[in-house]
Amino acid sequence: MNQSGSERHDVFQKWLEDVENEKTRQYIQERVITQMEWYRKKSSAYKAKYQRWMTASIILSGSIPVVSVFADGGIISKVVIAALGAAVTGIGAYLSLHNYKELWNLYRVNREMLLSTLYLYFNHVGVFKKDMNQEDRDAMLIDMCEKNFQQDYGNWKSMIE
Repeated sequence: MNQSGSERHDVFQKWLEDVENEKTRQYIQERVITQMEWYRKKSSAYKAKYQRWMTASIILSGSIPVVSVFADGGIISKVVIAALGAAVTGIGAYLSLHNYKELWNLYRVNREMLLSTLYLYFNHVGVFKKDMNQEDRDAMLIDMCEKNFQQDYGNWKSMIE
């Protein structure tokens, strides 16, 4: 069953209350959950931008053959067809320049990785198994999240270069 954002937030708040170490609780709340929310917003915004521009490109490129069928061969027909082709090319270049699709996917993947890490941590499974002491579990959580943030920064930096 898929949880809504507010349901998931409520679950995390309940789980956070059970975290004994105040520094760990603050880290999760202020660093991890805040960053996850940023990833969610950015991912959604980039997804919307990418889909809007791609929809425009598809419509414009699809209209070129239709316009050419009805074109009378005059200068206006040629200008319209050329303008449509230029618009499609321009949209493709714009999307390539801004990396909307790549950023949408990158931020979504990063958010899901952090979400998975928190689920493992709060449920004491996987690398956060029950027989591990709480101090080691907290240190591993912070280490895993920070490695994710460093990897994200590296991916982002290489994408914009």
